[in-house]
Amino acid sequence: VYINPNQIIEVHVVGDQTQASVAAMGNEIEALITQVKSEGKRALILDNLTQMGSVEQAARNAVVDLAKKLPYDKLAMVGKGGGLLRLGANLILRATGKGGRVHYFDDMSKAQQWLAS
Repeated sequence: VYINPNQIIEVHVVGDQTQASVAAMGNEIEALITQVKSEGKRALILDNLTQMGSVEQAARNAVVDLAKKLPYDKLAMVGKGGGLLRLGANLILRATGKGGRVHYFDDMSKAQQWLAS
């Protein structure tokens, strides 16, 4: 989790995910959101899921909770294009109630363009 040169909070989700790993990422994201907002910038998040492994149910629930509570302006989720990942991401998007600020993409450049718009 870091701020990339385009001032976007970038998250690389690698390997299998647990409730603890999601909570740790959430804490880092929250700190960076606080930082960018204190600088008067929008909190844009690029969530790179292309190297993600399996995700236990408790971790999925934790992701939904974070997506609901974190004060981001836009969140782009980028996956490998697999139907199961897209389905899971879309379920998370619906559960957050922030559909207009959260989108799933199969293409990294399209996600970055959407965040910049």
